[in-house]
Amino acid sequence: MDALAGGTSFVPTVDGWLIHTPQEDFLTVEVDGERATTVPDLLAEDGQDNADLLEVLRQEGVLVAPTAPAVPGDVVVCGEGPLLEVLPPLLAASGLAVRVLPGEDAPHAREPEGLRDVAALVVATSRLRDERFTLIDEYCRSRRLPWHLGYAEGRRWYAGPFHTGPDTASYRDLRLRRLAASPWPRELAAHWAWLDAGGLPHPDPAAPIGAHLIAALITADLRAFLHGGSPPGAGVQVGADPATGRIRRHPVLPVPGDLLMVETP
Repeated sequence: MDALAGGTSFVPTVDGWLIHTPQEDFLTVEVDGERATTVPDLLAEDGQDNADLLEVLRQEGVLVAPTAPAVPGDVVVCGEGPLLEVLPPLLAASGLAVRVLPGEDAPHAREPEGLRDVAALVVATSRLRDERFTLIDEYCRSRRLPWHLGYAEGRRWYAGPFHTGPDTASYRDLRLRRLAASPWPRELAAHWAWLDAGGLPHPDPAAPIGAHLIAALITADLRAFLHGGSPPGAGVQVGADPATGRIRRHPVLPVPGDLLMVETP
């Protein structure tokens, strides 16, 4: 049975209902005094007129068919920092099955039992970890495992690109395109190497704000993907600046295979 879509409002009027749809449009429904006066009764009425009304409500997104997850398995999250603290509870509150892997550097290729029955992997860290992200990318690609990532770099927080399959970009494409586009590729690679070696940027008091922003974006992607929809973050890196409130989206195209072996600085 169809259900009311989230965000729908039925406002009583003198002669029926004013409906505010999830898309922020308005519909009016007129009913006579002998017809149902509550929303559940209105939706449950018989007859052709009501069947036509229900069809209009479906077309307008007011009524939706219930959906079960189309991708079986859990969302597995690993990492450290403020994003790891806020992301799993948000995923769970959105109705997704969540597991958190212990250990900052999970998963390991030698420990595949930790990744059984997984719908998607999410890596959440407090800073960019180039070497680790690269290894996890190889791990997930070799197993056709969708994976997402979130981290801070400078004062900004980033989500993605969400790798959902062989045709979508992943971290390896992002890093190569960043190095190719940067006016300071050697300095960028040196900074990444310092972070890989344990370097820690100065703490940012706004980090919790950025972590919450990115957690929301990652959750929206996973909820859409696991229910058979098109996640907005697939093949896209999203950057959120907690100091300005600005969010920017950067499409990331897969790097052609013959360029993947090009030596980086």
